[in-house]
Amino acid sequence: MLTFPGDVGPKLLILSTSGWPGSETALAGAVSAELAASNADVTRISLADYPLPLLAPGQSSLPALPANAAKLASLVARHDGILLLCGERNASLPAAVKNMIDWIALAPGEAWSGPTIVLATFTGDKASQTAVGEHLRTVLTAAGVTEISGTFVFRDSELCGNEAAGAADAPVSIRIRAMSDMLMRVRPRYLPA
Repeated sequence: MLTFPGDVGPKLLILSTSGWPGSETALAGAVSAELAASNADVTRISLADYPLPLLAPGQSSLPALPANAAKLASLVARHDGILLLCGERNASLPAAVKNMIDWIALAPGEAWSGPTIVLATFTGDKASQTAVGEHLRTVLTAAGVTEISGTFVFRDSELCGNEAAGAADAPVSIRIRAMSDMLMRVRPRYLPA
């Protein structure tokens, strides 16, 4: 794991798209602890804490930006890197995730264009393992993301038994370290305060 002396590590956002306890929560906790131990400035949030109205298609004029969309866009724009944790729904991303991405893309300032994104997707179905990540990459690129460093796929069963805290050579632990290293390599865009 890369480490930085003092307070010069990257400013990282861990965005969990599920508010439910389970695999996303377990992974977010494991990665947060690993990054904090390496002097990264880590902020961890859940999409469930920022409810958004459905952005309806075909509106003749854009609606006013909801307060939670503005808060999320500000959080995205202020970070050097983002770990986006996303589950799977019918071999694609959940509607709430697409809605969040669309609202942030409408916020002034092109929030998505700044930070480097690392994706972690969850699925219970082997056939859906790559579909979610590929679809998420397509949607994020269309929304203005310029750099997606990597995509890591987890099966729900790998994390539900707290395997994230298991043996250091376990496949889950190796992927968590690889994800953390990728995030620590994100170039800081801002000087520490």
